[in-house]
Amino acid sequence: MKTHQYLTRIKDEHWEDLQRVRTLDNRSANSIINEGIRLVIKQKLQELSTLRKNRTSLQNMVSG
Repeated sequence: MKTHQYLTRIKDEHWEDLQRVRTLDNRSANSIINEGIRLVIKQKLQELSTLRKNRTSLQNMVSG
């Protein structure tokens, strides 16, 4: 599996929370961050899909 290395700045409060979750979940910070990325992408795709459906519904209502 290919990986991409990306330096980032993480707010201290988020990093502290991440460390707490890491301790409770017994996973690496990298694993938790990657899971978060997947969740954000999934959420954004759902939002875009909903917006597209709403836009189409409005267009159909006006032109129909």
